[in-house]
Amino acid sequence: MADNNLLTVEIERMGQAGDGVGRMPDGRLIFIPGGLPGELVRVRVIETRKNFARGALVSAKRTVPTRVAPVCPIFGQCGGCAFQHWDYGAELAYKENRVREALTRIAQVNGDLVEAIRGCPDPYGYRNKGQFPFGGTRGKVRLGLYRRGTHEVIGAAHCAIQDPWVNELLQVAEDLVNRFRIPPYDETQRSGILRHLLIRSSRMEQKLLALLVVTEPHPELASLAEAIMAAVPRVAGVGMNVQPAPTNRVLGERTVCLAGQDSLIDSILGLRFRMSYTSFFQVNPGQVEVLYRAALNFLPGGPSEVWDLYSGVGTLAALAAREARWVRALEVNPEAVHDARENFALNHLTNVGVEVGRVEDVIDAWVKRAADPPGTVIVDPPRAGLDGRVVERLNVLKPGRIIYISCNPDTWARDVGRLSPHFQLMQAIPVDMFPRTDHVEVASWLARSS
Repeated sequence: MADNNLLTVEIERMGQAGDGVGRMPDGRLIFIPGGLPGELVRVRVIETRKNFARGALVSAKRTVPTRVAPVCPIFGQCGGCAFQHWDYGAELAYKENRVREALTRIAQVNGDLVEAIRGCPDPYGYRNKGQFPFGGTRGKVRLGLYRRGTHEVIGAAHCAIQDPWVNELLQVAEDLVNRFRIPPYDETQRSGILRHLLIRSSRMEQKLLALLVVTEPHPELASLAEAIMAAVPRVAGVGMNVQPAPTNRVLGERTVCLAGQDSLIDSILGLRFRMSYTSFFQVNPGQVEVLYRAALNFLPGGPSEVWDLYSGVGTLAALAAREARWVRALEVNPEAVHDARENFALNHLTNVGVEVGRVEDVIDAWVKRAADPPGTVIVDPPRAGLDGRVVERLNVLKPGRIIYISCNPDTWARDVGRLSPHFQLMQAIPVDMFPRTDHVEVASWLARSS
């Protein structure tokens, strides 16, 4: 009997989520995980909507030379990697073209301003932070990753894109948890203790921090923390974060150290930065130096004032302070501001200050108080890009240049277009911060129009 849900589809291009994109017989787009541009595949239609459909790849009638064997046994199941089945050079070409196409289509700006993408020397083993959910039952706990699009935990004793030191701890943590028989959290029953294990590594110190995210304190957690440190000497500290709420938000408000130290130090471009259990830090330490070096090269020569409007823990503000006369930073998260001030002190920087506030709420007052516009404004906003009020104020302020770092080519291109009456894009450099995923970063600068 014929399966009416089976189709033969030619993959025309790669979609932004890492799915191959083809067309149904009626012309609707169909998104196919695992399909590569140029391939002819048999697909089972699993979801249909008014304007598109989703399909599952059944077999390939024609493959392309850029298809490679994934290195991970659960590739295609977990929601982490999108491109392990694609040659890394092809992945880089796709990401570079994605930035160029967004600039041309959305901003109506010449795509030739986009330079060649800066790829990662090794597309595996680069992440210095891992977040692993607990699943299973008491005594039979699984520690791993979520199945794509679900909260089902797939056991994973090794993640190909994680730092080998992170995997070193991941490989023994599951056994230790089962030895102490602490129950995992069951979100359907809203019962159990263990929710997530967060691991981060310091390239400079060659040490690890581990954080157990739990619904409530448990009498065996301190002993488990000691056992983790004994089993993996590279672990410098183990903490506990309490998240009692039935929510997808991983971290709760309360974090305490159970054993060892509560932070590590890592370096970026010669400066040192503190990483606590929960503080933000870029997850690819090698490529963040490529990204930030590009951004710093966009600064004008000579001392001037710099504003960093989405400063996080102050990494780029601190680096810019080595070149600028004064750096004024702004960050919405009070914990990140605390970390930023510690990082400035750690590096003996006295020409940089940071305030707490939302950019869209504070920038108007900053602009009104400014006797002269700063030489440079640095923006590294969330994926949604710049709020319209921020764009409006920047167009009024007219700093000498804007350095724009983005994790979303579409909103970046939109903002380049919105700034274009007063600023002209001069240079854009894509950087592959997250190899084997569909994410790409852009470092760019815009000059004030004469």
